[in-house]
Amino acid sequence: MHNAGWAWWVLSSIGMLAIWTLVIYGIYLLIRSAVGESARADESVPPEEILKRRLAAGEIGVDEYERLRDALTNESPREPMLR
Repeated sequence: MHNAGWAWWVLSSIGMLAIWTLVIYGIYLLIRSAVGESARADESVPPEEILKRRLAAGEIGVDEYERLRDALTNESPREPMLR
């Protein structure tokens, strides 16, 4: 096969490109699924806990924390908006 011609080189190059594309895409899917699982794990965290974390991280102040906590714990129905 030392004198296979240009067609052999083209086909083998396309095949190698396809193999590497599949390998890289597989790695991408593994990373995406690992990140997706950790993102879905946060959905089970209660809103109050997220609020406490945001206060601890300094993302919100005490006043905003108390306002949002009161809004979360307020069980009275909202009045419909009048036009």
